[in-house]
Parts: sequence; C-alpha cells; structure tokens
Amino acid sequence: MAEALGEFSHRHVGNSFSTLAGGGLLVNSTWEGTATGFGNVFGSLIFEVADGATGGKVQWLGQAFPPDSEFVNGTGDGTWSKVEGAHRWRITLPALVLSTGNVLRCEGEVDLESRTFSGQMYSAG
Repeated sequence: MAEALGEFSHRHVGNSFSTLAGGGLLVNSTWEGTATGFGNVFGSLIFEVADGATGGKVQWLGQAFPPDSEFVNGTGDGTWSKVEGAHRWRITLPALVLSTGNVLRCEGEVDLESRTFSGQMYSAG
C-alpha cells in the first residue's frame, strides 16, 4: 500500500435524517476537525442505511481552510461497512475530488461511541 500523505481527525457535530424508499434512513452526519495540510475541515458524511444493513453507500461533502489558500472544496462517493462486534463503521472514499484538481483516497473509521471520524489520506492520482 502507498504511504499516507497525512491524517484527518474529526468530531461529530450532529445528524439529520430522512427516509429511504423501501425502508431505512438517509443519515446526514456533520463533522468538524483538521487534516494534514488542509487546516480546519468541515463536512458531512451522508450514509444510506437500509434496514438491517451492515454496509452501504456513503458520500463526503466538505470544505477545508488551509493556511496557504482561501478554501478547498472536496466531494467523493464511497462505502461504509460495520466493524464486527463494535459500534464502528469503516469508511472508504476511493476518489475524493478536490477543487484544486487533486484526487485523494481516504480510509478511516467512524467510532460511534467516542463520536469521532479519523483516518488516513493517500494520493489517488
């Protein structure tokens, strides 16, 4: 595996919910924190959680404020999967597209007990 470009660490701010056709929830989970080279980061993980699911689709929509630029937008689709025997979800975003033109792969974990989302960033380009 490639060497990580940096890390991110976010804390949970809140959720909003809507229903999915056929059962389950669309969960908009809001986060704030920091990421290596990006300064302060604010964003949403949007989970599709079908009834009884142990995984599904997730999307990241966010904005960062690095010290050397005004802001950087980032969006990407990926997957979540439940960690067996724990209140944690693994998150994989294979192509987080940034407004700078760069593309990152992000892998991390949402810890539902500590209300944190943290992980590593890699070059996807």
